Amino acid sequence: MPHKVNGHLHVQDGSPETPASYYYDEGDVRPPVPEDIEEKLRNVGTVGQTTARVVDRLAHEAVERKQMIGGVDHMWIMLSDITDFNPACTSIFTTRDHVTEDMLAGQLTRQSEKFPRYRQKLASTGRLLHGATFVDDPDFDVLNHIQVRRLPEPAGKKELDALVGEVIAQPWVLTRPLWDMVIIENYHDDDGAVCAIIARGHHTLADGQGFVISQLYMTSYYDDLREMMDGAANKLHKAKRGLLLPSEYGRSLKALDPYASGHPAAPFIRFFLGILFWFTFILSTIKSVFLSTYQALRMIAFFFFTFWRIEMVIDEQPATRSVDREFSSSRVFSLQDVKLCQQAFSGPRPGFAVAGVPKDKRKNVRSKVGHVTLNDVVCSIMADVLGQEIATKPEPRTALGKLRRSVNEVLPSPVPLFIPISIRAPGDWSMRNLSTGANVYLHPSKTLTPDISIREIHEHIHKCRYELSLFKHSMWPRFCFHLLQLSGQAPILFPLSWFPKSQEHRLSVRLMRRWVLKPIADACLQSCTSSSFSTPDCRTK
Repeated sequence: MPHKVNGHLHVQDGSPETPASYYYDEGDVRPPVPEDIEEKLRNVGTVGQTTARVVDRLAHEAVERKQMIGGVDHMWIMLSDITDFNPACTSIFTTRDHVTEDMLAGQLTRQSEKFPRYRQKLASTGRLLHGATFVDDPDFDVLNHIQVRRLPEPAGKKELDALVGEVIAQPWVLTRPLWDMVIIENYHDDDGAVCAIIARGHHTLADGQGFVISQLYMTSYYDDLREMMDGAANKLHKAKRGLLLPSEYGRSLKALDPYASGHPAAPFIRFFLGILFWFTFILSTIKSVFLSTYQALRMIAFFFFTFWRIEMVIDEQPATRSVDREFSSSRVFSLQDVKLCQQAFSGPRPGFAVAGVPKDKRKNVRSKVGHVTLNDVVCSIMADVLGQEIATKPEPRTALGKLRRSVNEVLPSPVPLFIPISIRAPGDWSMRNLSTGANVYLHPSKTLTPDISIREIHEHIHKCRYELSLFKHSMWPRFCFHLLQLSGQAPILFPLSWFPKSQEHRLSVRLMRRWVLKPIADACLQSCTSSSFSTPDCRTK
């Protein structure tokens, strides 16, 4: 009689010790068909073939990893996913000749050959362990990125500003190359311009400097720009090897210039200059380490002391901020006026830098003590103007606005400016984000009246210079840049990627985005009143 052993049906004449002795009636489940191990091994291949496939896979992954966008590039996508932040780079050209769509298309085609990202789109976005990459768009057509528009009369600067705000505010489509150009056919101004061009690019393409460099490539200013950038790269290369003239390291070494070339002592002088460069570099690095820690602690303290009570320049809005207006401009001031201020207020007292220097030789004058840069002057002006604009705003209408105003009347209220730092190496033409930055907290002048004295202006500029000097020597912004870049390889390292908008149907994701991530991101973005940027001046080109 058949009987069950461990749930299996057996017959009396079989041996229950091995699976091969199990026999089943027709109504029982049949055992699985034995696997063909040899066939499987043939499909897998030999050890050499398997190793080759693994190596190929690793090589392919290495190439993909090398092509992934950096963490800073990825940050712009995450910020626009969580907040209403619009990561746009914009440049405006005005021309004295009319520009047609075909003319611009030809220049843009040439530009896309030099900078391939103009014909590429993002791929592999939204993954946590694999960063996004730029890949060639098979459907790329430069004409799809060009618009031709006309301004309402009188078609001047005011109408152009309104259109720029409209262009910037357009939503981004991440499935196409991330840039657009707009030709304004009927623009005109007092400088003789008869046409204007607006260029807009997503910050994932490049930082502001990289975007402007790529735009200037298709203009007549390109040759001057190339000479300037390549010249700086060559000079740095020679400085590291002691190949510059001694006077180029410092004016105090000018007496050694005749012996630096074609003289028996030339090799020794070059060796001395090379050692001097690296010794100075090491000393400045050590100095930066100490100043970096001090500056970082000050910035963190000021951030927590002010971020919750920052007043924006614009007035409070009763409803959600308009998405159709993201651009405005003010009156321009001459850079020559800024240079005059630099010359007048450099040094430990007013007029120190230019004392005894003929007027026609003051262009490149530099004080050895307390030298003021153009950026120092501009930032001190911005702190005063922004502070005055905020102080003269109408009384707040909301309870939070009234609380901020009341607290700011009692506590010190510096003006926070976000200052970018370029870490782009001289001669680097790549379209990448190679900028970092941090907040600098500048106090507006307390005696900003028509009766302000020259000494008070000097004191105010040098207080701003001190804050900016600490910032310039800080290594933390650069360190944070490289740390953030790692998240490009694995976006999971960047917290904003943990709760994407595509997962908002889940309650936990929706709650985290609305009540945790968005408030934190908004607080960081709104922790500064303004940003300060420098761009090439090519108006005469």
